[in-house]
Amino acid sequence: MVWGSPGPADLAELPISSALHATLDDLAAQYDSSLNWDYPPDPGPWREARCARFNADVRAALASLRAELGPSYEIADEFGELHEDPDLDRYLADPKGFKR
Repeated sequence: MVWGSPGPADLAELPISSALHATLDDLAAQYDSSLNWDYPPDPGPWREARCARFNADVRAALASLRAELGPSYEIADEFGELHEDPDLDRYLADPKGFKR
């Protein structure tokens, strides 16, 4: 969440470079691909190495966002990091029969 004055900021309205806008849009699309769209509570498809790359890209994008916006904005990092679901192998072995 990005906060400016007087409250939450609309990402499309932020005074940031087009390259950073593109990066943030790409990260949002990547995040969407981490979800299991057939049944979201079940494990997503990403292995730990893919999660680690995404987490690093998010940290870099946050650093760029903070640098481009400066002190006039507060950026709350509420996202946390993604990690491979410990049940992924069991899910992949039998998606239809998978139960947590």
